[in-house]
Amino acid sequence: MKLLINTSNLYVGGGMQVAISFIDELKRLNIDNEYHIFISINIDKQIDKDNFPNNFHFYIIEKSPASLKTRIKVVKQLDALEKQINPDIVFSIFAPTYWRPNTIHISGFALGWITNPYSEAYKVLSLKQKIKRILDSIYKTYYVKRDSDYYVVETEDVKEKMFKVLDISKENIFVVSNTYSTYFEQNNTEVYKLPYKEQNEFRLITIAYNYPHKNIKIIKDVLVFLTDLEINYKFYITIDDKSYNTIFSGYEDKVINLGSVDLKDCPFLYAQSDALFLPTLLESFTASYPEAMKMKKPILTSDLSFAHSLCGDCALYFDPLNPKDIANKIIKLSKDKELQQKLIKKGIQRLESFETAESRAIKYIKICEQIIKETNETINTKF
Repeated sequence: MKLLINTSNLYVGGGMQVAISFIDELKRLNIDNEYHIFISINIDKQIDKDNFPNNFHFYIIEKSPASLKTRIKVVKQLDALEKQINPDIVFSIFAPTYWRPNTIHISGFALGWITNPYSEAYKVLSLKQKIKRILDSIYKTYYVKRDSDYYVVETEDVKEKMFKVLDISKENIFVVSNTYSTYFEQNNTEVYKLPYKEQNEFRLITIAYNYPHKNIKIIKDVLVFLTDLEINYKFYITIDDKSYNTIFSGYEDKVINLGSVDLKDCPFLYAQSDALFLPTLLESFTASYPEAMKMKKPILTSDLSFAHSLCGDCALYFDPLNPKDIANKIIKLSKDKELQQKLIKKGIQRLESFETAESRAIKYIKICEQIIKETNETINTKF
């Protein structure tokens, strides 16, 4: 199979992590396919192309097709490369791609704003932001439906919502769970070290880009209620400096920003923390949950349906819009060692329900092979 993998539209967040993990797994699997991979400049920084075998061919796409300023030029570049490669199928890690290949096209989909139009996440937006978000969802929905023939999603819930909200046939939607990267399986000696940990410090880690639905700014309000002098609560986050300086000015001693962190360094962040803190308001899936389970860390997260469907009984839940409730749950977890161990044990059990990075990659490949086979059979039937 000649597979074209498209990541040209991925620059930040979980989508980029999935892409890097998938590409790395293909190298480890050593399947006799021909891989042509379009990579964004940010993904290029995290992949050592020289360590891949000869059946891997990389093409750096320096501008994103998402930008209207450069879209025409980038799409022409992608079209020319596709024609030159002549792949059997194109697999874009996540839509929207803003590019319609001539070859049959399958895309990942994880846009919760589109499939959850009545989400709690809208409550943290101003009227202007709500209008902008609604228009953005309409805009992206057009390209999601226009540019792909098939889709792969991360939960059955998302598949059902794509069918109901976007009117996409269930026959064209495949489900493959997200998971943690193989970096969480490795014993890497290059340790990413956090600042010195004080004796009474309780560390909460949030590895997420500063999207509105991640609700990271709620931390500042939560700190008002964390007044227990016995424990020094500190939040470690990974957002851009501009957002950090705007949101957390004056809170630098309690909210420590690590900036952008490479995927390979994430296991070390969990290892040096006491719990995952994720006050998110909207997810299709987040790898943070299985990552915390793998690293044997208790999970503090939002009392919302998507979180329950992914974490079950291995998390302590809070109202993500109520800073006092959040603070109470943090205090409860920090002081209850038995509860911590219970959640960790439940998390290890829960982890068995997720894919591994290897099994996810294998399923992606099998889906592509299945689509190619069914397409060829349909063509042969017609003639």
